[in-house]
Formats: sequence, C-alpha cells, structure tokens
Amino acid sequence: MKVISLGIPELDRDLGGGLPHPSLISVEGDYGSGKTIFVQQIASAMLNMGLKVCVITSEATVKEYLSMMRSVKLDADDYYLSGQLNIYPLHIEGGRWNDFLSSFFLKVTSNFLELKKRFYDAVIIDSLSVLTVNTPRSEFLTFVTRMKNLVSDERTVVTTFHPEFLSEDTIMKLRASSDVYLVLKNASISGLDVKVLRVVKLWGVSGERKSAITLEINPQIGLRVMPLS
Repeated sequence: MKVISLGIPELDRDLGGGLPHPSLISVEGDYGSGKTIFVQQIASAMLNMGLKVCVITSEATVKEYLSMMRSVKLDADDYYLSGQLNIYPLHIEGGRWNDFLSSFFLKVTSNFLELKKRFYDAVIIDSLSVLTVNTPRSEFLTFVTRMKNLVSDERTVVTTFHPEFLSEDTIMKLRASSDVYLVLKNASISGLDVKVLRVVKLWGVSGERKSAITLEINPQIGLRVMPLS
C-alpha cells in the first residue's frame, strides 16, 4: 500500500500523510459541498504520481469536466490527450433516468470496470447517487463487493454520493466496507463560505490526523485548507 500525497501540504498533514492506494474511498456530501472538486484533487495527485485514472461522471461532459479542473488550477488536458486520464460521461441520449436505468447502469459500470481494470490504477465514480435511485439493496451490496474485489486487484475506487439517495442501512454498509470514509458539508465562518471535511474513517496512514478540516475553494489557487485558530 502507498500513501498518495494530495499536493496540498496542510491537507496531507491533517489527513495523516495523504490517502491510501489501493483502497475504497467514499465521499459523502450534499449538493454544492465540494465533492467533485475534492475528488478531482485526488485524481490530479494520482496523475502526477504517474498512475492511470478513469473517471465515470454523471455530472458533466468530457469538455465540462476538464474545464472544471482547469477552473481550480488542476489542468489535466495533457493527461487526457496522452491517455493517462480517461473520462466517461454517463448520459442517455434521448432518454430519461428512471429506476430501471439506474439499476441497469450500476451493473454496466461494474462490468465495464472489471473488463477494463488493466487500463487504470484508480477509478472515480462521480456521482454514485444517480446509479442508486431505488436500487434493490442486494444489487447495491453486490456492487460494493465487486468494488472491493477491484481494490484486492490493487486498484483504488473513489465514489461520491448524496446521502438522500441511499438508505441509512446502505450507507452503514458502505461505511463498513470503505477503507476511507469522508463527509463534506457546507458551512459559513465570519461570512465566508467554506467546506468542512469530516474524517469518519481513514485506514492505511500512520500520521496524526484531524477529525475535521476546513477547506476553501479559491479560483486563483484552487483548493486550500483554511488556517483557523
């Protein structure tokens, strides 16, 4: 197991050194809490270490995803052009999401990742919410098992999700199965909008870590830790 430095010294320090690879990393958060930007920081750090990264996104097109990374100083265009970064948007042309399609695409995603695992070292699924709308519990547990199998094959799997889309029982199962479980929340401090990262679970690192980290998204410098006293 390696520890991946996220490229932000204060954040690495507060996480006890970084994030473990390989591992199953789950990031929970409400709308606008910074989940996408946080996992983009993880992707950028892995790319900088020479790892191959695959992104499955239900939030944006390829062009939009790369533009989002550039907007927070995480330019990944060269990695995408060289094939080190692959981005797969989950869009249904001419169709609408429903319970059947969500469950179906959850299976498609699992099969795709198993078939293509030799082409990536880490995969980011952003967001899992759209794939789990009313998905039967047994199917979701099968999905989690398959993701853990990928971790056993030395791959890191990062998932984001909105808590409203998963039952409490399902969230508890995901938390138990994850090596890293983080929760992002919106907050306001002295009139400044910030993100609070709560570390619920973090295996595989040896340094001291904080249970809560305050983050700011600054377009000029990207993601940074707020030095609050």
